Amino acid sequence: MIHFIKYNLIGVLNTLITLATVWVLHQWLDWNLELSNLLGFVAGGCNSYLCNRIWNFKSRNQKRTEVVRFVLVFLLSYAVNLLVLEGTAYALAHFQWLSGFTAWISQFMKPTYFANVVANVVYVLVSFTLYKKWVFKATPKQG
Repeated sequence: MIHFIKYNLIGVLNTLITLATVWVLHQWLDWNLELSNLLGFVAGGCNSYLCNRIWNFKSRNQKRTEVVRFVLVFLLSYAVNLLVLEGTAYALAHFQWLSGFTAWISQFMKPTYFANVVANVVYVLVSFTLYKKWVFKATPKQG
């Protein structure tokens, strides 16, 4: 149970790092949404790998294999995130039945930032599953 709690604490920290980075770059500095999103995920991803390897999983797996797997999962999860991000941003801007919600959310943030939050939730679900089941899964010792 403590393993699950640690994983989720790291996940919350990663999410906060990602969202804060996107908030500063996109909301404040008005940088491009996709670039802001990518840089946010890189910042959160670096934190994720270090915290999960050292603190949560206390991994003793070969670093090279683990890093390659981590990057593959990161890229796959990010691709899913980007699809959800673009789809949600498009829907908020173009679907008439969402216009009331888009107007309401615009009082608090850019609709594209809200799309980033939705995409981030999907990213967390995909990456959690793959990190746990594949990247940081203990490998048997070769003897």
